[in-house]
Amino acid sequence: MKRTLGIGVLVLFLACAGGRSAAAQQASPAPLTLREAVGLALAHNPELAASRDQAQAARAQVNQARAGWFPRLDASQGFTRGDNPIYVFGSLLTQRQFTAANFNLSRLNAPTPLDNFQTQITGQMSLFDSGRTHFREQGAKKMATAADYETDQARQDLILRVVRAYYGVVVAQEDQKAAEQALETAKANQQRVQTMTQAGLVVSSDLLSAEVFRAQMQDREIRAQNAVELARLNLGRELGLGSGAMPQVAGKLAQPAAAARDAAAWEKIALAERPALRAAEIEAQAAGANRKLAKADFGPQIGLFADIERDAEALGGPSGTNWTAGARIDLNLFAGGAQKSRLAQAAALESEAGHQLEWLRSGIELEVRQAYLDGKAAAERAAAAHDAVDQAADSLRIIQNRYQAGLVTITELLRAQTAQLDAETGYLAALHDWQVARAELDRAAGRLTLQSALLGQGGNP
Repeated sequence: MKRTLGIGVLVLFLACAGGRSAAAQQASPAPLTLREAVGLALAHNPELAASRDQAQAARAQVNQARAGWFPRLDASQGFTRGDNPIYVFGSLLTQRQFTAANFNLSRLNAPTPLDNFQTQITGQMSLFDSGRTHFREQGAKKMATAADYETDQARQDLILRVVRAYYGVVVAQEDQKAAEQALETAKANQQRVQTMTQAGLVVSSDLLSAEVFRAQMQDREIRAQNAVELARLNLGRELGLGSGAMPQVAGKLAQPAAAARDAAAWEKIALAERPALRAAEIEAQAAGANRKLAKADFGPQIGLFADIERDAEALGGPSGTNWTAGARIDLNLFAGGAQKSRLAQAAALESEAGHQLEWLRSGIELEVRQAYLDGKAAAERAAAAHDAVDQAADSLRIIQNRYQAGLVTITELLRAQTAQLDAETGYLAALHDWQVARAELDRAAGRLTLQSALLGQGGNP
């Protein structure tokens, strides 16, 4: 009976342990593809959220400007107490409580303190403002549209940063693997040299050189581990996952492919589709609307006004009600040159926006050209580095054999090992640069979106 009970307890323990293990595996996040990483960033990155907030604020300014077309209605409730003769006399009249007894000279000259609860509703409406509301609304609409384009640009900038961070993790992991392999090779060489030293085939200085080289490779492997951790932390920050998040990635460094378009075609696309350029064009139009608004300040304003007022000594008590209505025209005759200065400022800002637009356009053309050339150069470097990796591996194998035969020195052997590691890291760097250059080119052309082909299927281009 005790044996059966013990077996049952053991089975239950293993089942619970297995359940916890399965739950832990399920809780562990799966490696992210590049497209999944971009989707997370677009949903959670705080900087992009701030850009969307700015666009929302710009749209709210349109409603503020549009309010000038509608009448304004205000309500107020006030309370006053005093014994000023003029105040008491007027308040009694507005309360409709003035009597013949109030004409008594002593009461007129030294009235008792009087309370007055004043309830007032005031309305006003603009009939003509020389186009101020129109130009204000027009400028606000353009700035709202520009803000939307700026948000689109911020979205593409974020995608580019995610691509950089994502492939930064990928290349850091590959560098770590190469460093680990180099360390294992260095350890094996050290062991081989130690055996040869004990057999009297090589001098002891060779063993010291091999030990120093192993220490150098160990240092390089430690640095590679740190680079992986930092790269993952950077990616987690771009994804908006919070402090300390270190997501896993599932992507690989693809082999470069031939460009589908030449640089001139990309420049044409960029000038037509780059969100930042579209935003700058619309902001220049908004600056023109602001200049017209400043010019409209010289014109007259015509409006209506009306108010209704209720005065009583106590809330809910006997009261008097009166109203006032009228029309008004305002025209500034002299303001010390303020209006003229505002117009000059608006004209200068409009000119500045035009010059900034011209500068941005030339900058985008240069940016497209640079990204195109960077991608082309990275592809050529990758092709050359790929051959160098194979050549370095063959060279190391030959020199290892020659060293064992006593035909080369330990220095040549260690140099060959270093050359192999450098060739591998150079090849990985070229692949990384090509991936990033593709994203930079799409971003420069205004086509870097979640649906971009370079994000690939399952994260692999």
